[in-house]
Amino acid sequence: MVLKVLILASAASIGALVFSRRGKGGGKARGWRKRSDALNAFQELLRLKGNAKGPLRGIRFAIQDVFDVQGRVTGLGSPAWAATHAPATRDAPAVASLRAAGADCIGVTRMDELGCSITGCDTVDGVPINPVARDKIPGGSSSGAAVSVAGAPKEVDMALAVDSSGGVRVSAAHCGLYAIRTTHGTVTLDGASSPAGSLAAAGWMSRDPDVIAATATALIPLPKDQLSVSRVMVLEDAIDLCDDIASCGVATACMLLKDAFKNGGISRLNLGKHLLMTCPSLRAMQNKDCATGLDVLRNCLGLIEGEEVWSEIGGWYSAEKPETGAKAKEYLLGASKIATDSLRVIKQAREEVRAAVDLLLDGVTVFLLPTTPCAPPPMNAGAEATATWERKVLQLTCLSSLTGTPQLTIPLTYEQAEGPYGLSVVAGRKQDYMCIEFARMFGAQLREAFPDVVQAELTRLKDEENGGKDDSDAVPSMCEELKAQGNKEFKAGNFNEAIVKYTEALTALGPPPNMRPDPHRAWKSVVLSNRAMTNLKLGVYNDAEDDCTAALKLNEKNVKAYLRRGAARSVSGNYLEAIDDFESALLIEPKNADAKSEIVRMKGIIGGADQIPDFDM
Repeated sequence: MVLKVLILASAASIGALVFSRRGKGGGKARGWRKRSDALNAFQELLRLKGNAKGPLRGIRFAIQDVFDVQGRVTGLGSPAWAATHAPATRDAPAVASLRAAGADCIGVTRMDELGCSITGCDTVDGVPINPVARDKIPGGSSSGAAVSVAGAPKEVDMALAVDSSGGVRVSAAHCGLYAIRTTHGTVTLDGASSPAGSLAAAGWMSRDPDVIAATATALIPLPKDQLSVSRVMVLEDAIDLCDDIASCGVATACMLLKDAFKNGGISRLNLGKHLLMTCPSLRAMQNKDCATGLDVLRNCLGLIEGEEVWSEIGGWYSAEKPETGAKAKEYLLGASKIATDSLRVIKQAREEVRAAVDLLLDGVTVFLLPTTPCAPPPMNAGAEATATWERKVLQLTCLSSLTGTPQLTIPLTYEQAEGPYGLSVVAGRKQDYMCIEFARMFGAQLREAFPDVVQAELTRLKDEENGGKDDSDAVPSMCEELKAQGNKEFKAGNFNEAIVKYTEALTALGPPPNMRPDPHRAWKSVVLSNRAMTNLKLGVYNDAEDDCTAALKLNEKNVKAYLRRGAARSVSGNYLEAIDDFESALLIEPKNADAKSEIVRMKGIIGGADQIPDFDM
């Protein structure tokens, strides 16, 4: 199925749709009232009414402390900056456009001082409290903006912010919000104090993708033509940066989208490797400290951003010698040492990367990747752990920052989560609405499916720790013993004896009691896939395939059953079916090296196979 992007409705109709969900009110804005700001999200509360007849009437928004408001000093989260600058003479155009569309601006939010951090913890006058993970970082630099939306569902619908190296995306992901970083230059940043000019783009965050869409209609021109997505590329090297649960977000999307994008509609790409091969200037920057393509991109981002920030505010910093926090001081000191002429190769590399990415994001293709490498880290994480997190985060955010492409993050969580996760979709430049409609079409389904995929992953990890034993099924000890004996015989190379023991284990367990749902489905699936591996060793490929098929009927997320059935099919000459099995394994475990290598091998040797992959038991 091709994803049809239904975005040709008028701005007014989308805005009215958003407002209509708020119940009755006849278009009236909700009453203003004082609030305590217990989460420390706001720098200053405002009362700036929007056009009472606008399509966004009833929507309340906050703004990061980088946007001008007439009569107010824009502070960049820094009292020192605010003390040395004059009040704005007009609203920033983006703020004015939202108000003209009917939205009410209710306040200015806190941010990391001078935008020099991405943790959200380097703010003046206290750290905004992450309302969905109170002992975790909120993410920055627009931490206050994200906290204001996540923590005040009845008062703040949306927050407008600026994203240079991930400020909107990271904050939103760690606070459980939808958010978009727009195509660079699509939304004007006039009246916004954004030092990293070639990297900065406007963005906004909300709990609701419909509000994301409605905001877009006030700030981004609607496209002339109907757009569509027919191909999704999963960024493998981005997944490799993440913990197992973060990668589950991509696995969830792959499983959900498999039927929507058939016939090669979902593929995989090691983007960093691809860019190193196609971009000579980028390859020239590769070294032992930045070995992967994404890490080289991260290094490019840091140097370009530092040079631009110093070019913009270095004169002020040198002249005023302001008192700043430790993070801002450290960042600006490093930025002051970057020589502009040393960035010639880096800027050439950026142009080559943009051209290469433009070819990949061809108007019908989007990238999928995790937004952050993990749930938000704890507030008290040490310097080394924080540095490791920052390096991984920036490898995930650098692509859109350097290429100017739009990126939208979808919030994901599960019941026992230590904090929220995010799944990102990246489209080509000026294809912002493609990202938005992807989220509106699939966001709710992805969020609903995510907990089940996580649970399957947690169960798999637990089973591996327990040697394949699923304690929750309360399998009789005699059956467990027979299975253990089968494993022992297999490891000793006594494959016929192993087959006997696995069969006895399955027979001894018997049918489910009283015809109720089988409580031992997962355990039986494991034993069947073990017997399948034994049949592979004996060369009984049909029996191996049958065992795997039976195992998958009991547990459709049994990765080893897919791998072993793929192996049986490959040595039997059924290469296309084998590839399908290995790809199914990758949908569940995007990091599975066996599945990746076998897909490459199958596609490279269509016409024959004489080796049996020796997958782990």
